[in-house]
Amino acid sequence: MYTTMHSTNGSTRQQPKMSVIRSFFKGLFYCVFILQATGYISAGRAEGHDQVRLVGDLMETYNKYVRPVKNSSTIVIVDFQFFFSTVLDMDEREQTLTCATWLTLLWHDEYLVWNPVDYGGLKKIKIPAETIWLPDIYFYNNAWPKYDPFLVGTIVKIKYDGHIQWAAPVNFKGLCILDITYFPFDRQRCEMKFGPWQHDGTELIVQGDGESTVFESNGEWDMIGLSSCNNVEYYPDDPDIPYTDVTFYINFSRRPHYYVFNLMMPSLLITLLASLAFLLPPQSQGKVQLGVTFLLSMTVFLMIVAESIPPTNTVPVIGQYFAASMLLVSMSLVLNIIVVTVFTKSSGGEPVPIWLRTLVIHILAPLVRVKTGDLVKSGSSRKRHKGKSRSGGFFRSSTREMEFERVPNDVRPHGLAFETTDVDANEKHLLDYTPNNSMDRLESIALELRRVNEILAAFGHSNPGAGPPKTPDEKKNERAWVITARVLDRLFLILYLIGNVSSLLMLVFQTLHIGVPHGKENLCHDGSEDTATAEHEY
Repeated sequence: MYTTMHSTNGSTRQQPKMSVIRSFFKGLFYCVFILQATGYISAGRAEGHDQVRLVGDLMETYNKYVRPVKNSSTIVIVDFQFFFSTVLDMDEREQTLTCATWLTLLWHDEYLVWNPVDYGGLKKIKIPAETIWLPDIYFYNNAWPKYDPFLVGTIVKIKYDGHIQWAAPVNFKGLCILDITYFPFDRQRCEMKFGPWQHDGTELIVQGDGESTVFESNGEWDMIGLSSCNNVEYYPDDPDIPYTDVTFYINFSRRPHYYVFNLMMPSLLITLLASLAFLLPPQSQGKVQLGVTFLLSMTVFLMIVAESIPPTNTVPVIGQYFAASMLLVSMSLVLNIIVVTVFTKSSGGEPVPIWLRTLVIHILAPLVRVKTGDLVKSGSSRKRHKGKSRSGGFFRSSTREMEFERVPNDVRPHGLAFETTDVDANEKHLLDYTPNNSMDRLESIALELRRVNEILAAFGHSNPGAGPPKTPDEKKNERAWVITARVLDRLFLILYLIGNVSSLLMLVFQTLHIGVPHGKENLCHDGSEDTATAEHEY
């Protein structure tokens, strides 16, 4: 009983000691935390107080309307850093360029200087740009209806040694003279000129450099070069006062894929399909209709294309190609009409003129690989056959009927004999040709031929759609006209294809000599030379 009570009292005495130790460490932790938090707050308050005190001290006697130099002869040098970001719009009709840029301007302000030790180690502050002096830098090529100074409304960074850094993204819309001679394979050069408007070269010098590392293409234009030029110029309002500026030359290259696949390819297909009209036979009704259809299609297509071509006095390459395509399609229609007209001559039975026969059948047909058959030989012996037919004197023919004359009495058969094998006895007397009964037999033959002629004439009248029978000469003339039409058709097809290939080659050769348009690079020197020259003049 005693032992149990002794152990219970010992444990009771140890519990207060452990609770005191826990309370001590807990209190110590809270004290350290509170001290640290108080120190941070105090440091933040001290830093904020130092910044407020610094800005108050700097702006107490600061005048933002006066150049930040203590000696009036000191020139403020502004370093202009230009970063071209992207092309927002390139308007060929308005001749303007809208772009996004990043700008950084650096200069020295002799009144914004302090000792960091006196202000809690502060080495830089950031304040609104409107509270300090700003250079009157303007964009000379501005095309906005209302111009707002781009330096206002931003924040500047000020270092303890007086160096000012102004940086902000700015969008510009400026004039850019575009040369669309090689549209849509063109390359353009636009210039962006920045400089002071009121501060002359004795007060402010602007010098700059361009960067293209942040450029992003908009899908149509790629930047292929960026150069800068520091200039000293004299203007007519102050002819003896020099003014400095920095001009940036941006070179662009257009991506022609959209115009090639949406404008040039359909035009090329229309012109190639128009050649199919030459492959149709001359007697086809759709030969001319197909040409008219392609001509109307080309006209409607060119009306759509005209809206995409900039309206300038210069005819671009794509405009020349479309004009050539329109001319070729129109000429294909005219040539097809000529072929159809020549083919219709075959139904009249008239002979082909000698000059046309010689030119087409004898000269052009072998060149275009058209077979003429026996037309070449028959043409050379035509006169000989014609003379023999006239010297016979036995028959006289016309286009509609044949008439036979009585054979003269002084004509003798000179011993003609006919084979009478397999001849009926009733008809054998017709072939019994002897000198005694020659006149009677010839009259019988003429009578039979007259009956055949009457039968053929009656057949022609009973079937008027077929027309009268054609003589061998008429058939030869008809075939000669058909061959002439085929030769001309083949010749016109070859000429049409040559015209298409020539227009494409001219387009390709012109695009091979595309270069960057010449600007004012002959007036541009190295920036250090311009700055040194300007300082020497002042």
